[in-house]
Amino acid sequence: MEKFVSIENVQKCFTIGNNQLEVLHDINFDIAKGEFISIVGQSGCGKSTLLRLIAGLDFPSSGKVKINNIEVKGTSLEVGVLFQESRLFPWYTVEKNIAYGFSSDYNKLQKKERIKELIELVGLKGFEKAIPSQLSGGMQKRVAIARTLAGEPDVLLLDEPLGALDAFTKINLQKEIYEIAKKNNITTILVTHDIDEAIYLGDRVIVMSPKPGIVKRIFNIELQSDRSRTSVEFGKYRKEIYSQFFENLSHQPEFII
Repeated sequence: MEKFVSIENVQKCFTIGNNQLEVLHDINFDIAKGEFISIVGQSGCGKSTLLRLIAGLDFPSSGKVKINNIEVKGTSLEVGVLFQESRLFPWYTVEKNIAYGFSSDYNKLQKKERIKELIELVGLKGFEKAIPSQLSGGMQKRVAIARTLAGEPDVLLLDEPLGALDAFTKINLQKEIYEIAKKNNITTILVTHDIDEAIYLGDRVIVMSPKPGIVKRIFNIELQSDRSRTSVEFGKYRKEIYSQFFENLSHQPEFII
């Protein structure tokens, strides 16, 4: 595997009062170009903190984060981030919200053509002139996805972007995000509490333990091309990953597989 993103001996501490709180401890893993990684763990295990370090929004206390063998020293257009909230400008149309994601390298005609492509890609044709208040939550999320893709990132970071959506909308958008990432060979890292989502989207699932956050186990996900959630293989992964969270309890959830 030729590594594209590298997390090397990363530790992250925060100062709280007179104390040092270690949030991440000795995190190590590599991600190949075009690979889709899901990270799951309980609240407080440092998942979102790790994503911020990869994005260059914060920095490790020790260790290094590298993208394409270059240490991350700050934010970059090569890294796109999709947050839990859509964070759209309420007074901008769909077209203008997407246009905000472009770099200065595009001229007016190029932007217009690319916006058209992105709108079709995320299934928003016919809503070009709509403002966010006229869109459903799922449609707003599609605009946010298109805006993030406008910068043509090499790395896409997803911080529980679908958590607030209803089940049916979430499933549809999971499929679209997976297809977009694979079609464009985007290296993608998802943080989620949803284990089914992690399995469906991930080529690998990283399970983290909290206080401080460590990598507990990494699962290689090998599913058929349709990635059916009702398959025996999917059920086995679900059971194994859940067991990482409940292994010390006398009663674990039962699954039909």
